[in-house]
Amino acid sequence: MYVPNYVPEPEAMPGNVTQEPYAARLRFIRQTLYRFTLWVLLIAVLAYVIPKGYAIDVRLIPAWAVTLAALSLVRTAGRGRSWEVSTAPIQAVIAIVSTALATRAMSFASFPVWSILVGIGCFVLYAMFCGRDFSYVGGYVLALIASSTVISFVMIEEGLTSIQSQQAILWNAGVLFYLVYDLASLMCRRKVGEITAATVDLFRDVFNLFGWVPRVIMHWHRHRILNDLSFELPFRNWLED
Repeated sequence: MYVPNYVPEPEAMPGNVTQEPYAARLRFIRQTLYRFTLWVLLIAVLAYVIPKGYAIDVRLIPAWAVTLAALSLVRTAGRGRSWEVSTAPIQAVIAIVSTALATRAMSFASFPVWSILVGIGCFVLYAMFCGRDFSYVGGYVLALIASSTVISFVMIEEGLTSIQSQQAILWNAGVLFYLVYDLASLMCRRKVGEITAATVDLFRDVFNLFGWVPRVIMHWHRHRILNDLSFELPFRNWLED
């Protein structure tokens, strides 16, 4: 008997990384993470050196969101085409510069963007030293525990308020979850050698949420998954109409 998953399977491209041997998959994960980490460090440096007068306008944040949305549309339009992969370096420059400007603006708005570096660093360390026993769930849990501990120590030393502390921990947990989840998902649509394009995906895939949620709703409706739940969801009747 076929038992469907509660969420639809990721859309897979022919010849994607998941069809490769385990060693190749693990190498792809690490190479993508290392490159992503280098980009994040470059973004942090750029955000630090940008003059105040150029990046304190909060309107840079929605402009950054529009830029990532445009990059997401580029990937959608070029899915399976060679030009989408060949233009990945140009897309990377756009993603890095726009994110650096937005990061500078968010830091001036007292947003705890610094906490992201801690979570990413902990997860990358896990990927480096886990050997062949890599686990998305295990890596997330261990990185979350380690990064939350470091963030808590920093908050105590800096004397931050409880609200600032909660924001830093929640922001770290959310971004770390997105990183781990999207890293696992993009392997179904990227091939070995598309490291730069995959790294750009980690920035722009946040907009996949708008397409993913309708897919989940249609998946639930098609397989009548809500009928298997013993509790009553407030939006259940709406989904089954």
